[in-house]
Amino acid sequence: MSYEAALALGVSLGVSISTIVTSLSMGRAAAAAMEAIARQPDAAGNIRTLLLITLALIEALVLYCLLVFILLQGKLAPVAEVVKITAGGM
Repeated sequence: MSYEAALALGVSLGVSISTIVTSLSMGRAAAAAMEAIARQPDAAGNIRTLLLITLALIEALVLYCLLVFILLQGKLAPVAEVVKITAGGM
């Protein structure tokens, strides 16, 4: 496997895995917050505030992954060059 292929695979898998994990963790956090509000309705304001802060921090991780994706995307060679190299210089 060439460097370009490994970089392209790593970039695409990294973004997709981080998005999936983030969506699952946001769903779990929201479900836990709703369960906590159902158990203690008096604390709904505090729980909601903590939930929003937690969701913002989780979303920041996805933004960092997107930034890394954009930076690594610039290091990838154009597809035509990679095909020419792997085809034997035709």
